[in-house]
Amino acid sequence: MIHADRSETWRSLYASGQLSRFIVLCLGIWLHAADTLVTATIAPAIVDDIGGVAYINWTIMLYEVGAIVGGAAAPMLCQRIGIKRLLQLAALIYGGGCLIGTLAPSMAVLLAGRLAQGLGGGILLSLCYLAIQQWFTVAWWSRLFGIVALIWGAGSLLGPLIGGVFAGLHAWRMTFTSFAAQAAVLWIMASLWLPSPSPQSPLPPNSPPPTSPPPLPAAKPWPLLPLLVLTAATLLIAQSSLASAVSLSVLGAAVGAGLLLLSARLDRRAGSRLFPAQVLDFRHPIGAGLLMVFLLSVATTGFWAYGPLILKILFDTPPLVSGYILAGEAVAWSLATLAVSKAHPSTGWWLIRVGVSMVALGAAGFALAVPAGLLDGMVLCALLQGFGFGLCWPSIVHRMAQLSAEAERPLAVTSPETIQRIGYAVGAAAVGIAANLSGLAAGISVAAAKAAAFWVFAAFVPLLLLALLLAWNFTREPAPAA
Repeated sequence: MIHADRSETWRSLYASGQLSRFIVLCLGIWLHAADTLVTATIAPAIVDDIGGVAYINWTIMLYEVGAIVGGAAAPMLCQRIGIKRLLQLAALIYGGGCLIGTLAPSMAVLLAGRLAQGLGGGILLSLCYLAIQQWFTVAWWSRLFGIVALIWGAGSLLGPLIGGVFAGLHAWRMTFTSFAAQAAVLWIMASLWLPSPSPQSPLPPNSPPPTSPPPLPAAKPWPLLPLLVLTAATLLIAQSSLASAVSLSVLGAAVGAGLLLLSARLDRRAGSRLFPAQVLDFRHPIGAGLLMVFLLSVATTGFWAYGPLILKILFDTPPLVSGYILAGEAVAWSLATLAVSKAHPSTGWWLIRVGVSMVALGAAGFALAVPAGLLDGMVLCALLQGFGFGLCWPSIVHRMAQLSAEAERPLAVTSPETIQRIGYAVGAAAVGIAANLSGLAAGISVAAAKAAAFWVFAAFVPLLLLALLLAWNFTREPAPAA
């Protein structure tokens, strides 16, 4: 039935003349989703070629920072230059970052490219949702967003596998070259297929005449100061991983955490907010839920950031194997989300509790499986993480909508994804502290990799336990119907 609905959607899009526009948007989603995980499996090859093992986690952290900033800027930029020009600009920024990665002679240059890729990718992601709401009637939205979700899942699945293939061929630079070529294709398709003005949406054959799609809302001030403080906090935490003494690392991380809190406080007073007003009220279910999402995201970046590198050093594990483990998590997430897609809202409280428990169990389990080189155990941990997130994520978003006031509802349902990206950026920065204090900052060695294999996972167990407590707080009372 689902397959039939998808096929009917594609046929109707073709008949309406809007298929080409949607394909352009889908390619943008694909690039961002696939690139989010692609560097994880080529990390060992990068380090072997240009060095910079102490900064390997920055390839993820800077990409996520760029995506957060780009995604937040997209609505404002869209009002000023339009969807078509902004998408072309995002493709150029993203493709330029890929070319920098292709030619990078050092880790510093590669990191600059990753930041540009994140900026472009973040704009592409936000622009996809903006364009769907602008170019297609409301009756189409749920079906189109469903297709976007499938493409996102495919990108998350294939991204690490693509990186693993190129790494196995000793051609990691070709990974960036291939994505630069796809960005060029995206720019050409946008030039040929996207209209310059925002058009009225043609209707599928035999469809009743709906109301015209709503125009994009008036541009709001960009939350520049909160984003700058957030970026500074993440960079400070990442820089703390390079400190020569534990005390300096702890101090830098503490100051970075303080800046994160300051960023949230500034956001509450901003004219255009990223989060609901209850973001720092952890006694309120919304505040507890957002902090839970943040902690889970921070605590689950260990294998993503360092797993392939550690396995290569300790057990000479091919990058493609690490890619399959990461892809398994993405598949589990998608399958679990599909499994609960028709669950009654009243079951949300236990889906959240069970899902968070599975994520915590899987993330903590890596601390045992990775040092021992148990591939079966790593696969199990990855599946637990993915399946757990897939079980609880729809219910988290739905519960946010239920708990929020009507005026805050759009912000409440988008804030978990924003918080998750911030958590990934902060987690990638923080996991570098555990890895580099284990000895990896001084260079690749078996002894340092053994220590890092434990601490990049075990150091975040306290955050997982706190996330479990917050999950119970988030679901302690029945939520009103939204």
